[in-house]
Amino acid sequence: MEARSVLRGLEAPQEELLGSTEVCVAILDGPVELSHPCFEGADLTRIDTLVTQAPGAGPMSLHGTLVTSLIFGQPGTGVTGIAPRCRGLLLPVFRDGDEARVPQLDLARAIERAVQEGAHIINVSGGERVPDGQPDELLGRALRLCAEQGVLVVAAAGNDGCDCLQVPAAVPSVLAVGATGSDGTPLQISNWGTDYAMHGVVAPGEAVEGAAPGGGRAAITGSSFATPLVAGVAALLVAAQLRTGRPVDPNAAGDAILTTASVPACRPAEAPACRRYLGGSLNAACAYGLISATGDTAMTNRDAATPDTSPVLSGPTDTARKVDDAAGAAGGSATLGETGAPGDVATAHDGASGGQSWAAAAEPVAARLPSEQNAGVQVACGEEGTTEGTPATAAASRPEQTAPIAQSTGTSAGGNWYGQGGRLPGVSPSCGCGGSSASECQCESNGNGPQRQLIYAIGTLGFDYQTEARRDTFTQQMKNPVIRQGDTDIESPANPHDGRQLADYLAENPWASDKVVWTLNLDATPVYALEAETPVAMDWNEPIDVDVDGENVTRELRNLLKNLAHPPVSVIYRKFRDVLRGQMLNDNEHDYVSRVSIPGVLTGRTTRLYSGQVVPVVEVKSRGVYAWNEARLVESILEAVNTAASNSEESALPDNEVRDHVKAFLNKVYYQFRNLGQSSADRAMNFAGTNGFLFGSTIKQGLLAPGITHRARRSDGTFEQPRLGALDTIRVSKSPYCRPGSDCQDVEVSFFDPENDQRAKYIYQMTIDVSDELPVTLAPVHQFLDR
Repeated sequence: MEARSVLRGLEAPQEELLGSTEVCVAILDGPVELSHPCFEGADLTRIDTLVTQAPGAGPMSLHGTLVTSLIFGQPGTGVTGIAPRCRGLLLPVFRDGDEARVPQLDLARAIERAVQEGAHIINVSGGERVPDGQPDELLGRALRLCAEQGVLVVAAAGNDGCDCLQVPAAVPSVLAVGATGSDGTPLQISNWGTDYAMHGVVAPGEAVEGAAPGGGRAAITGSSFATPLVAGVAALLVAAQLRTGRPVDPNAAGDAILTTASVPACRPAEAPACRRYLGGSLNAACAYGLISATGDTAMTNRDAATPDTSPVLSGPTDTARKVDDAAGAAGGSATLGETGAPGDVATAHDGASGGQSWAAAAEPVAARLPSEQNAGVQVACGEEGTTEGTPATAAASRPEQTAPIAQSTGTSAGGNWYGQGGRLPGVSPSCGCGGSSASECQCESNGNGPQRQLIYAIGTLGFDYQTEARRDTFTQQMKNPVIRQGDTDIESPANPHDGRQLADYLAENPWASDKVVWTLNLDATPVYALEAETPVAMDWNEPIDVDVDGENVTRELRNLLKNLAHPPVSVIYRKFRDVLRGQMLNDNEHDYVSRVSIPGVLTGRTTRLYSGQVVPVVEVKSRGVYAWNEARLVESILEAVNTAASNSEESALPDNEVRDHVKAFLNKVYYQFRNLGQSSADRAMNFAGTNGFLFGSTIKQGLLAPGITHRARRSDGTFEQPRLGALDTIRVSKSPYCRPGSDCQDVEVSFFDPENDQRAKYIYQMTIDVSDELPVTLAPVHQFLDR
């Protein structure tokens, strides 16, 4: 079948059914061959991801090229997409080759980047099957970011042929898509599940014809290829919103697709065969009518005939074959793997992008698109096969998407996303907004075009040697440590994985600092590789043991001689070395380091760690690299609490109670609100947290406010003991007050009285400008009461 056959029956001028340049759709898939004739004239922008390989003849290049063509294929080229006039962002996440697994963490990066670049709709023709349908923490947070920003994510339900869930499709805020055959019945390979029924639809996914690398075409079966059909229809609905003078609302477009989905005449509804329909079948005509209409005319003629479901393209599904554009005849064989009965998946690609079956039509293409001069006839909105049905009500069960980001969560556990993508030669990374201003797509600009993505992240410092050979060179060059056992000194082999030993070696050999791959970790997961910015000056090492003792040597001279005993080093690598040593101490030691903040810029490059994980490289800026000792922070807050209590003529709370309370607060910040530090909101949140860790003023005030302000007076005239406030949440929103050319975010931290939740919350608001490498606060912290 051809993509635009899903628009059959949609009554509108053809020009309205091509989309709008004001609508932006992001494709998170394999590499795309932009030299294919169907993309000539398309507004497509390649965005840098972790993938650097070029598109080729592999399965993921075919997958990405075909999926992209189903939306952006240009009219008159043989492959016409659903919304060819829309803008497209291409973010490769699947890679050709044997290494076809991608962590959910990497998908989260790509989703956040797509939001930053101005995407209204994100197409993910892939997923990972998980027992409970729950994504890893950072992917879950990225999807919440989409919900808060009003970005619609459309994802494949998967092709395991079972009552099972895969992410991201299983997440309630995502529009899940299953696949049907040419007769409108769900494919045996298409997944289903109770959760999908509340926020999912099925769409044609059998032998879907699109572009293939090399300039030809292919027809492939699977939910991966039903997904862009739904995403393309959503793009047309958003374009219709703009045409009627309404603001862009992709989630409303998704709700319209759910609301107007044709409910099957299948009973009982809970039977597996009926549940395969998810929330109903895609009805593009009714969805378009609902979005375009006003008042009570939301639905088209409910008593009209049902849509024509006759096959547009038919043939066996056991081969993957290219189709000659000019003649419409079957071309040379391009089988990607052996398949058996319908629903079987090529072994080499089992689970890929939702487990698509690499099946295509072996027969010539006999049917073309509906007439481009008219839209056809009206269709029914409601139950399939009956005139008495009502629209599906799945949209009513979707969660509200209006709440701001209240949390940011932890790191990915790995995941097993199938495939990654590649860098497209000759395509320059850019803001990805098709000529829109940088401010519209939240890109950084200095007047000379878009700059690279800024990062401000919090985590722990790690290191990696990449290869055994690199590790062994350090082992052989490092001094063997001497351990004192009783009266005997015992020399043990050097251990390059010991942070203390590595820090000592780098203090004497700072030129080796860049031979180690420094990483920023969330828990044990590296999320960035850290590279020091080119230094304009050098910094002397801190003193270590040098024998300059003597009766006539002053302390100042001794320190000077110690400093001169070692060569200078980049200030960033010096900080890394000191942080590494500090992280190896006990948490009650004075120089212990629990967290480090990293300001920087994504370089567009990646590096492969020893484990095989690929991470983006960040150029670290020296300004804003801070480390802190959690134990010392706790003690400083403890001192502030006791001082405040003593000033109010009351005895202080027990020290252990205060310590436990403060540690619980810090753990909530560390683990519940952690993030990649990539979006404007996350950079602002992390910088606010850094300021809190450095100065503690907001934390102190927030912990004290409820207890000090609301203490009751006893009958003898004294007051109750002060109570500590508890952190409620952290919210970030675009600030209405900002300097021209800046990106300002309001960070609100709220505290409540845990012993009386009827009392007003205390809100502390910080306005932070994140347009520069190092964020800055624009005003003092504002305090007010919540209602």
